[in-house]
Amino acid sequence: MNVRSIRMTALTALIAGLAWSGAAQAYWGLDTTPTATVNDSAATAQNPYTVKMSGFYVSNTLNASNKLSGNWTAGTLTQYAGNGQGMSTGTDSGSPYHALDNNGNTEGVLLSFSASTVLTSIGLGYTATTGPAEYGCVSNGAVVGTVLGSAACSKGTKTSDVTVDVSVFRWTGTSAPTLAGTAAGTMGGWELVGNYGDFILDTTNPYNLVNSAGKTSSWWLITAYNSGFTQSAGTENRGTLTDGDDYFKLYAVAGNKCTGTVNANGVCGGTTTNVPEPATLALASVALIGVAGLRRRQPKANA
Repeated sequence: MNVRSIRMTALTALIAGLAWSGAAQAYWGLDTTPTATVNDSAATAQNPYTVKMSGFYVSNTLNASNKLSGNWTAGTLTQYAGNGQGMSTGTDSGSPYHALDNNGNTEGVLLSFSASTVLTSIGLGYTATTGPAEYGCVSNGAVVGTVLGSAACSKGTKTSDVTVDVSVFRWTGTSAPTLAGTAAGTMGGWELVGNYGDFILDTTNPYNLVNSAGKTSSWWLITAYNSGFTQSAGTENRGTLTDGDDYFKLYAVAGNKCTGTVNANGVCGGTTTNVPEPATLALASVALIGVAGLRRRQPKANA
């Protein structure tokens, strides 16, 4: 092997090492004991990045303004192995009612991260509906449309599992929120980031995409959709949204740690997933040393 080839091999190793050090987007598998503190996919003892989860629900009763009239109440999350988190509170028992749903009550999961996080996607391990069956038409891993019942997707796409409607909120305060007792119709201190009507069963990161604006918070609330939530001009709305017929189990979430300046709209100016691990740094160092050594060994040009 000539000097040029050896140098290129060393440079390739360096680039691979640096790419590896950047790591893939962090994700948290939530198919675990509901009371557990969950590490992200690359957490280490020196660099922990964790999330805790808790369940909440509110009655679907509306006031004269067609907003939810009740307050959020703490609910009991239940792990359904292989599918993720559901809830069995009050009359919510049996299939599909032991999922997170918007039938009778609207249910959700509060995620408390150890650092401000730009949530980017949400994984579901189970989806169902009691309304007309609606399926996602998927192309290259993304939902590009929906069809009802036995209708066929357009050419070049394939039919996925039943789609469900999901709402995503972020806490805008600096100290931890107390969701229990909060009026669901006004959601003081919470911003409705988006309503998503095309979520499918998805257990591969990246999951169902959310938060295209890149907003950040240490506290995120993921619920079944309800039109009784207060809407805002900046809310991201996607797909067809219906009340009372959506059931899902929360399998995982993905996102990035916010390390940049947060603007007035809550958008993070820079993110990272984790720092390079020692083994990765060692690989990059070896590659750098190799390139430097080859440089010294290269014969001088003739005068």
